[in-house]
Parts: sequence; C-alpha cells; structure tokens
Amino acid sequence: MADEIPTGERYVELSPPAPRTTAGTVEVWEFFWYGDPHSYAIEPAVRRWAARQTGVTFVRVPAPFGGPWDAHAQMHFALEALAHADTATMRAVHEAVQQEGKRLAGPEEQADFVARLGVDRARYLAVLNSFGVKGQLAAAKAQVRRAGVEGVPTFLVNGKYRTDLKTAGSPPDLLRVVEQLVVMARTR
Repeated sequence: MADEIPTGERYVELSPPAPRTTAGTVEVWEFFWYGDPHSYAIEPAVRRWAARQTGVTFVRVPAPFGGPWDAHAQMHFALEALAHADTATMRAVHEAVQQEGKRLAGPEEQADFVARLGVDRARYLAVLNSFGVKGQLAAAKAQVRRAGVEGVPTFLVNGKYRTDLKTAGSPPDLLRVVEQLVVMARTR
C-alpha cells in the first residue's frame, strides 16, 4: 500500500475531529454491533490486529442506532462495568446472536444468557439499568453522531480518520486501511 491514501478514496477525514479519550497514543475505535454479520466475521482478525499494536489504544464501541442495537450496546457496557468484557464473554455474545439465533434484546433474556457465563444475574440487571451504563449509552450515541458513523463495522483513528467496510472495499482492505491510518496519525 502507498505511504498515504488520498482522502476520500478509502477513508474520510473529519473536520472538526471527534474528541479523543486517550492522550499519548494513537486511538482506534471500532464501532460494531453484535447483530451485524460483518462485525462478527471480522472480529477474529480485528482481535489479532489489536493484539499486535504498540502505542495504540483500541476501543470497541457498540453502535446504538436504536432498538436491538441499543439493547446490545447497553449489554456491552453492563458487561464492561462488571469486568466481564473479556474476549471470551464478547465472543460468546457474538456466537449466541450470530450462530444460535438469540436476539438478546430484552433484559431478562440477557440476564439468563450472561448467568450461564458466570455473571451474577441480579447484579447484571442492576448494572444494566444503572446511571453509569445509561450514561455510556448516551455517550456512544453522541460519538456515533459526531463521527458520522452510518453503519458497522466502522473504524475511527485518532478521532480524525473514519473508514468502514464500504469505503475500504473488503474486510482485508478495511484492516489494511486502518493500519495505514494509524501510520498517518503517528506522523501528523
């Protein structure tokens, strides 16, 4: 790939940039949805890519576009708050939605599911509806709007460069574009 991708061909440069949450590193946000087959399909490659990075803060942001998107985002934030946002738990949620046909859209269905993963059911329900989780959901909605995210998977690098599957062209191209945007973010 060339040293720099022309703006508009494989990514969009945001003006003004979206606010960042981490200083001193390149910040890469992946906007995803557990119900999206594309997010599911690239998740293993994204996980491997993120594990190889140094000087990069990688943040997975569930995209809340309403309905089950919001329910899954709220579930994600509740699991994070309960320190159950590890790879195995997130993979189990993805598998349940994508392979087993579970909707996981209602609090009781979610609580029953996560209880089978070792999460305390009552505590999950309490955290799911907490002020903190509701605040994270509202913040994610604002991040999606500010970054101009229209679908998933979408990546935002340093709050400045946005790319998605359609813009990048293919799943392998998407991660290659993200990698190039990380390089650009380090030099600009």
